[in-house]
Amino acid sequence: EEKEFAVKRDTIVEQTVESKMAEEGIGYIRITEFASVTYDQYKEAMDSLEEQGMERLIVDLRNNPGGNLKTVCQILDLMLPEGLIVYTEDKNGEKEEYTSDAEHVFEKPLVVLMNGNSASASEIFGGAIQDYGTGEIVGTQSYGKGVKLTIAEYFTPKGRNINGTGITPDVEIEYVYDENNPDRDNQLEKAIETVKNI
Repeated sequence: EEKEFAVKRDTIVEQTVESKMAEEGIGYIRITEFASVTYDQYKEAMDSLEEQGMERLIVDLRNNPGGNLKTVCQILDLMLPEGLIVYTEDKNGEKEEYTSDAEHVFEKPLVVLMNGNSASASEIFGGAIQDYGTGEIVGTQSYGKGVKLTIAEYFTPKGRNINGTGITPDVEIEYVYDENNPDRDNQLEKAIETVKNI
């Protein structure tokens, strides 16, 4: 038996940013990947947390494999003072620089959570925050994927090559699964403790 259905096409927007108040005054933003929609979602999350009285911020990039270079640079432009965000260098020594302007600077205490699965654009984010001294990295060594289509390498503002080495956290802490409390996140607990002391 044949049946006819009217089907409406729609655009599904991927949710790459989650946010909440982790504790009073401490905002929490998790970015699962840097997609084209991520900048608007991040800005919306920041505005919402500011309205809720955010005094400190944790950005969680654990298990974030990276994504769009332009997107991470747009987001860092909201966070960093005027200057270099990242640069690429090809085998001929040709450089391409990505910079932030002075329009937006995040000046509240900031912690970025990273782990061994934080790669590429996540490492650009963590590396730039660390180089400018605007926040601390908590967690474990990141993946170390700083190659752009294997023809150019990524460098942090201070010239650190991300490829093969990754970003070393300021506060190192391994994730430990708690059988008695599976929802417990000891890395996030450490990030909260750290951001309170900045």
